[in-house]
Amino acid sequence: MGMPDDARTAVPRPRLRTSGHLRRTKLVTAFAITALVGIGSYAATYEALIKVSTPATGSIAPAPSISTGSVPPPTTPAQPHP
Repeated sequence: MGMPDDARTAVPRPRLRTSGHLRRTKLVTAFAITALVGIGSYAATYEALIKVSTPATGSIAPAPSISTGSVPPPTTPAQPHP
């Protein structure tokens, strides 16, 4: 009944990828995607910080300076408060 043991062992069955290999592949892929997203976020943040920290040039006029010499000093009351 059935095939002899020799015939069963003589025909190699195609090996399927093991679950461990698939798990490792998914893990490596997840780390690669995370690294790319992290690099993109860092680059975008760096660009924004550079744009904010550099002085503006162009048509924006400088703000007028405020002189404290034209402000009168505070007056003191003649009668102290009880």
